[in-house]
Amino acid sequence: MDRIKTSVKTIGEAISVCLNNHLTFAAYRFPNQTEQVLVVQKKSETEEVNDLTNVTKLKGFLVAPFLQSEKNKMFLINPDYYFKGDVPGEQFEELEEIKHPEDKIELPLPYIVSKEEYLQQINTISDSIKSNRVQKVVLSRVKVVSHESCCQMQEIFLKLCNTFPDAFVYIFKADRHFWVGATPEPFAFLKNNSFRTSSVAGTKENKDQFQLFENWGSKEKQEQKYVSDFIDNVLHSNHWENIQHHGPYVKKAGNLLHLRTDFTSNSGTMNGNIGNLLKNLHPTPAVCGFPKTKALEIIRSLEKHEREYYSGFLGPVGMENPISLFVNLRCMQIVGSNMILYSGGGLTIDSHPEDEWYETEIKTGTLLSVIHNIR
Repeated sequence: MDRIKTSVKTIGEAISVCLNNHLTFAAYRFPNQTEQVLVVQKKSETEEVNDLTNVTKLKGFLVAPFLQSEKNKMFLINPDYYFKGDVPGEQFEELEEIKHPEDKIELPLPYIVSKEEYLQQINTISDSIKSNRVQKVVLSRVKVVSHESCCQMQEIFLKLCNTFPDAFVYIFKADRHFWVGATPEPFAFLKNNSFRTSSVAGTKENKDQFQLFENWGSKEKQEQKYVSDFIDNVLHSNHWENIQHHGPYVKKAGNLLHLRTDFTSNSGTMNGNIGNLLKNLHPTPAVCGFPKTKALEIIRSLEKHEREYYSGFLGPVGMENPISLFVNLRCMQIVGSNMILYSGGGLTIDSHPEDEWYETEIKTGTLLSVIHNIR
């Protein structure tokens, strides 16, 4: 007697199994697509990636921190299971049989800066900008929100997919790292020896007047130019050729608008190593500042929380395309019964402290609006 085949399951149902069984996994949905993808690894420990020299030989879901450290390593979730759109019943049952013990060690919550202290940090950075020590610094902060149960995470992922069709929406859980996000910012794409990246900087609320580039202020335009010039210089110095620009233009991202410039380039006959290019690009002035080294010094001296994987990059490699990576923004980390939401803003000579605080508020509001609808 033939075994009766079980019905096809959804990606959301499979994510629930992954969470309940404490599996190592990543689910994602590309911008302007409807199909969700789920990658599940059989063993619990992830594969550490020390550098990106051989990035085109990797296969899986790559996660890189803002800055690599012993605590925050770059790693790969291997695709022992790969599902796109739905999950065959037999393989769903296999997932149900894989179980890992729950890690009950509670991670400490990050330092939460007050508004007053954040405004003081902005003033400190403004002094450095006025003294020509640095031209731009991206300052970040965290907001902590308690939630009832991790069983809601798959619902939040699905809701983000429906709410933000233009974003790269993801959820991953690996080791003690558990993150969810809907990022509007591409980082790196490689297909047929053609490389694409984008400069995304400058933020406004989604209002009619800011749909036109000419209505944006000098602060946002200059902020965007720092990132675009940096990317252009890195592409040239890494011997990438036939560089084409599109922009700057206004790009909608949920309840926000950003200025964006797209870059396309082909690998040159000399050097042109994609791993070196990614290493030199990250972190861009969009998440760090300019010049990079001095901006990093200021960030390290002022920020009292670790960014961990916020403003790092992540995405699939060696699967749909050789490289499809996004900057990890509009994201949150799950720690115990808390959601840690990260946000930041680029500070330049024209920045106003109150405006910068408000910008971080509306950025965290992107995810909070979805979370509140789930409850």
